[in-house]
Amino acid sequence: MDIQKFSFNILERFLRQLWKNQLFSPTNLHTTANQPVEIISPGKLNQDGGPDFLDACIRIDGIIYRGDVEIHQRNDEWFEHKHQQDQKYNSVILHVILHADGKTTCPTTESNRAIPVLAIDHYLNSTYRSTWEKMILNERAERLTTLRCFSQNDSVESSTIQKWLDKLAVDRIEFKVRRFEERIKEMIQREQLRVKEPPPRYADTPFGLNPEELPSPAPKYSQKDYRNIRLWEQLLYEGIMEALGYSKNQEPFLKLARNVSLKFIASMSDHASQEDQILHYESILFAVAGLIPSRGELLDKETKNYTRQLRTIWKQFRKLHHNECLQKSEWQFFRLRPDNFPTIRIAGIARLLSKLSQDALFKAIIQTTKSGEIKSKEKFSYLAQLFIVSANGFWSNHYRFGELSNKSIPTLVGKNRADEIVLNVVIPICLLYARVFRDKDVRQGTLKIFDQSPPVSANTIIKTMEDQLIKGRLKLHSAMLQQGALQLYKFYCTVNRCNDCKIGQGLSIEG
Repeated sequence: MDIQKFSFNILERFLRQLWKNQLFSPTNLHTTANQPVEIISPGKLNQDGGPDFLDACIRIDGIIYRGDVEIHQRNDEWFEHKHQQDQKYNSVILHVILHADGKTTCPTTESNRAIPVLAIDHYLNSTYRSTWEKMILNERAERLTTLRCFSQNDSVESSTIQKWLDKLAVDRIEFKVRRFEERIKEMIQREQLRVKEPPPRYADTPFGLNPEELPSPAPKYSQKDYRNIRLWEQLLYEGIMEALGYSKNQEPFLKLARNVSLKFIASMSDHASQEDQILHYESILFAVAGLIPSRGELLDKETKNYTRQLRTIWKQFRKLHHNECLQKSEWQFFRLRPDNFPTIRIAGIARLLSKLSQDALFKAIIQTTKSGEIKSKEKFSYLAQLFIVSANGFWSNHYRFGELSNKSIPTLVGKNRADEIVLNVVIPICLLYARVFRDKDVRQGTLKIFDQSPPVSANTIIKTMEDQLIKGRLKLHSAMLQQGALQLYKFYCTVNRCNDCKIGQGLSIEG
């Protein structure tokens, strides 16, 4: 087989399938420098920016390494893609290519470490056409995943599905309440001990973990300990920041909220105008986020003027900021819609900060849950409106530094994201507040808002559940039912917990 003549026609996604499914002989592998290679684990496929496979375990020349793997057709693509300048690739332990050209040199990381190269063309264990067909079939199989009960659940009554989704929605919101409870207890303890904020811990547990896996709450503190309104405002701030991080940037956004606290922000611009305040907040947030471009980068004139302002302002505040700054490599832009770029979201939170730190936003939210003047259905829209941020200034025509948008940008935080903030942040924090202070009015008002909240924009999981489970028997007419569907998919369907599911228990599902 002459694989060489085909090598440059193979799409990189199929090369990833080839590596993921190990469609080559695993024995007697050697790098281009003749070092023996043993693949203990190929790693996990990375769908975001950075190396193709994460957390691989490979023995190279007798030493076991754990790190990332990058896949290319040719060795020189490492340099063409400028991975040697990108900190995201500092953990790569092996560069896998299809074909070596005889002059293959080891690529280097940004930290100037040489990376071994493995060319796999000579190790393919079947004909080219057979290998190609296997890769295509594997890719199709991954795309056509269906619920295990899909062919049998037509017999399930709609009332059974709705009751189960209602129950799971409560489970899901309870987890969020408990998660915020753990965080505010942590803040109370640190306030009492006056110790420096540690790196984010509860970010390791994303929204939606099964409540059964959480420890039971242990009431260590009295109501008096919870009465500091600044703690609740910081909790709300962190929740908003994490929600703005979407799925790919939750951790760095939470880290940013910890390292630029509301208390720090409030002390920076007490007497400035609102316009100057926003610029100050942007300067601090973008600087600590590590996202302000360096002076040497090629930028358009508007970006140069804007970043010059940010750097000048940051000089005033830098000596007062004692927490760590993030690295640019910690942020993901890859495979994100521009509306969800972290730069846009940071500009949005800069405009929300005056509400959070000075306009008593948290108190206004609590009062809204109690209010008898606004109907429950209207309360959700009213709360969401608090978090919608219109674009202006530099961010009305830039999604990121140095890239002019070809159209005007209407909002930095739009309706869909504002709805998510109310569901995932405001409602659970209000329920926690009601629980701590035994406030029945807040609890009942918040539960009514949750029960009557309109459905949010459907994502791929919701659409999957509608197509493969609901099948038109009922409508996910509220955000509460959607939350139940998300909980069902993530913590029952995807881990095959059919015997624990009220729907699956009535069916004969094999395997």
